[in-house]
Amino acid sequence: MAAAELNKLAIAAACAALVLLSMGPAAMADIQTDCRAFCIPQCDGMASNTCNAIIDLAPILKTLPFFAGTCNVRVAQLCITLCMSACTLNTLTPPGAPTPVPVPSPPPPPYLP
Repeated sequence: MAAAELNKLAIAAACAALVLLSMGPAAMADIQTDCRAFCIPQCDGMASNTCNAIIDLAPILKTLPFFAGTCNVRVAQLCITLCMSACTLNTLTPPGAPTPVPVPSPPPPPYLP
């Protein structure tokens, strides 16, 4: 009897794996594409602003010809990594997206004396 139950469990697990594999990568590709379209411009702008602020605080950095480019790449990469991690978890709501209608709370149970 245990072998029959184990066989049923194996079949159910295989079916679940097939369903997840059949829809997972395509959905993830769409999310990643959307997240890249959102994160890359945002992070590039933030990196430029951050590096310009650093250079303004320490003007000696203007004498280093490589600093601005290196700073922009490093800050943007940190930002993109964080943004993509958060975005692909689907925790960011894109601007202009409709706000979901809140679910009303159930009525309180009747009072029984």
